[in-house]
Amino acid sequence: MIRPSGAVEPAPSVVLLLNNPFLTDSRSWKLASTLAAAGYRVTVVARHRDALPQREERDGFTILRVAQPPPPRWILAPPLPADTAPAVLGPTQVVREAIGRTLQGIRFVLLARRWAEAIGHNVSRADIWQAEGLVTLPLALALRRRGGGRVVYDSRDVHVESGRFARLPGPWRWLLRRRERAWVRAADALLTVSRPYADVLEETFGRAATIVMNTQPAWQRPDPPPRRFHERLGLGPDERVVLYLGQVVAHRGIEELCDAIGLVERAVLVVVGFGARYETFRARAAALPHAARIHFLPGVAPEEIPAWTASADVSAMPVQAATLNHRLNTPTKLFDAMGAGTPVVASDLPGMAPIIRETGCGVLCDPNDAADIARAIRAILDAPPEVRARYRDACLDAARGPYGWQPQAERLLTLYATLGAPAPGGSG
Repeated sequence: MIRPSGAVEPAPSVVLLLNNPFLTDSRSWKLASTLAAAGYRVTVVARHRDALPQREERDGFTILRVAQPPPPRWILAPPLPADTAPAVLGPTQVVREAIGRTLQGIRFVLLARRWAEAIGHNVSRADIWQAEGLVTLPLALALRRRGGGRVVYDSRDVHVESGRFARLPGPWRWLLRRRERAWVRAADALLTVSRPYADVLEETFGRAATIVMNTQPAWQRPDPPPRRFHERLGLGPDERVVLYLGQVVAHRGIEELCDAIGLVERAVLVVVGFGARYETFRARAAALPHAARIHFLPGVAPEEIPAWTASADVSAMPVQAATLNHRLNTPTKLFDAMGAGTPVVASDLPGMAPIIRETGCGVLCDPNDAADIARAIRAILDAPPEVRARYRDACLDAARGPYGWQPQAERLLTLYATLGAPAPGGSG
């Protein structure tokens, strides 16, 4: 970009604001590397964690890890409802809940202000501030007020209908939804990951959403595929690997998967990931009669996901319909499996099922029924070689077409150009 005087104008700057330490966030890695390759100056601001470097240079972009400041000590920090919280609260619990939620709301507002100030000391301005979720959206808006630029809200979930937010009492969910709507209306653009999510968000917020799916960048599958799990775990050559990759939390069908693998001969389950229930699920699996066929491994870096996924015979994602967010979910691991040529076993839910049926890349199951999950796994593992090859080819064909990363990258760059930050050398 050239100014009239002949001086070179700096490339537009983008700051991605994350509520995680940026270790396994594959979506943010894809967004950052795509924008950097297009010529943007990209900074990923992540949460600091002990032993992690505060600053890194990677794949053409900068990573800054900023410690989240503590809120004022006089504000109590009541936890969000636990997964086992009772559905109906008694009078005393209702009062305690009301007081706790009020304090929690005040705490979040003050924390967001302090966090934005800490980030502002490291990054004073940007052309685009992109928030990766509900927690970082008020940070992006505060930073825009301080240093100008535009705000993009990357709503990767239907947040108020996800996780512990979905367990909040009705009035608090209404207040949170109202607050999110105001923040979204104040942003300059809304981004999300799928058509089902976009439909809900557009109705809720009253504005159009740009869809950039969590698909996999082009990757050349080796022939024969890698055997990383066999090498890492010392598996026999005839053992088949069923992979669960991702967050180890409730309602992902992990318990049912652990039960199901006992009904599949010559197969092992490998759970690769992290999360609040990791140790709980691992301890439960260790008590099963077939515990020797269940392995838990830590999460892997985004750039390593294709090779690990291609090393499995099936990628399983029996997400359960515990919330609206889960019902409409199209997990990243679905597209990782497509790109790696690994057939999937997935939940027969409105988010994933249409894609599985359209592409033919796997088999659907009831995620609450271990026997049905086992049936779906066997349908792939025990199929004749030519049928397994068709599953593989269906995955790869989908990843080379509309479910590849290139169409998503083009949508992302088009959106940025419409916000007045065209890529250097572009025509936006």
